[in-house]
Amino acid sequence: MKKIFIFDFDGTIANTNDVITASWQATYEHYLGHRLPVREIEATFGETLYHTIEEKIPGAPYEEVRDYYRAYQDAHCDGMVYVFDGVKELLDELRSRGCVIGVATSRTANSFNKYVGELGLDGYFDALVTMEDVTHHKPHPESVLTVLEKLGASPDEAVMIGDSKYDIGSANNAGVDSVLVGWSHYIDEDSMAADGYEPTWHAGTPAMLLELI
Repeated sequence: MKKIFIFDFDGTIANTNDVITASWQATYEHYLGHRLPVREIEATFGETLYHTIEEKIPGAPYEEVRDYYRAYQDAHCDGMVYVFDGVKELLDELRSRGCVIGVATSRTANSFNKYVGELGLDGYFDALVTMEDVTHHKPHPESVLTVLEKLGASPDEAVMIGDSKYDIGSANNAGVDSVLVGWSHYIDEDSMAADGYEPTWHAGTPAMLLELI
C-alpha cells in the first residue's frame, strides 16, 4: 500500500481555474488584442508562465507580461479560489491513516502559502516543492524527485496526483505511479498520450480517489 501522496495544487487541491483563466484572458486582451478559447487556456494548465508566454505571446517582454498576469490575479483572486468539494475530507482521511502528504507545484512559495493560509490548509503538508526549488519544471521529474528527497522516500513508495499532462508526465519520468483527477477541468488525454504520458489510475472525485487508496 502506498503511504506517500504527492499532490499538485492548482486544479487538484484548490480550484484556481477561474482566476487563472480570467488572468490569462486579461493578459491576452492587453498584449494580443483578443481573448483565446477557454479550452486552449486549460491546455496550458500546469505549464510554467515562461513557457505559456513564450508560446502564446511570442516576442513580448517576458518579465513585463509575467508581472501583468500576476498583478491581475492578485487583484482579482478574492472569492474566486476555493478547495474542491471532498478534498479536505480526503486529506483528513490520509492523515488519519498515517500517510505522508507532499506538494509539487509550479507556483511560487509566496502565492502557495498565501492560498494555503486563506483556505485553511495549514498543517496538512509534510513537504513542499515550488518553482523556486527546481531548475527543471514539470513534466521533468525534478519536482517529484525533490519531494521524495525531502521525505527520504523512494519512487515505488509514492503516488503523484494531478490534473494535467505535466503532472502525469513528471510522475512517469520519475518512475512514480500517478492518478489523473477528473474533478477540475477538461483534459485532452489524446494529447497526453501523444506526448507519451499515461496515468496509472483515474479518479473522477476525491471519494473515488479514496476508494483507490
